[in-house]
Amino acid sequence: GAQQNNQGMKKLIILLLLTTSLFAREYIAIIDFEGIGISESEARVLTQRLTSEMITLELYQVLERSEMKRLLSEQKFQYSGCVDTKCAVELGKMLGAKYMVVGTISKLGKTFTLDSMLISAESSEAYGSGQYSTDVSIDNLIKYGMKSLAYQLCDLEPPKISPITKLTDTLYNNRYIIGGVSLVVWIAWGMNWIVL
Repeated sequence: GAQQNNQGMKKLIILLLLTTSLFAREYIAIIDFEGIGISESEARVLTQRLTSEMITLELYQVLERSEMKRLLSEQKFQYSGCVDTKCAVELGKMLGAKYMVVGTISKLGKTFTLDSMLISAESSEAYGSGQYSTDVSIDNLIKYGMKSLAYQLCDLEPPKISPITKLTDTLYNNRYIIGGVSLVVWIAWGMNWIVL
């Protein structure tokens, strides 16, 4: 009986080892996005926001920016301006990350666009991508864009922005027009031009 038990225990341990290695999260590193038409510091803030969103999703083990800097300074590697796949793959190998995220944040006219890719550091293949654009303001990239991007890169359904939020954003962005209209209505009503 004890022998049987022992074998059962062994099987269980093997099974546990298999499942834990299966659920061990892959390391991912996010390189500062390239800013086109926006400042470097804005691009950095937005990249940091994406990092936080990826950590929240808990699908990958995200390498912290400070940790990346430490590892790279040990290897005397300059990674500023590292935006192409080749450079990202090289970086991924140095950092021991399985995947790298690279991307650009651009502004053209009034439209802000996010484009990013999830690249395998082993095969240089793109595993996922994400896009988001808004013509409202850069704040929208912080509020919704980076979360949407994180979900897309993790191959998850991006959270829907509620119509109410969209409406309040629209109202806020057109607050001067709306304020002006209500003021005119209010004056007209006060002067008895309109009977409400």
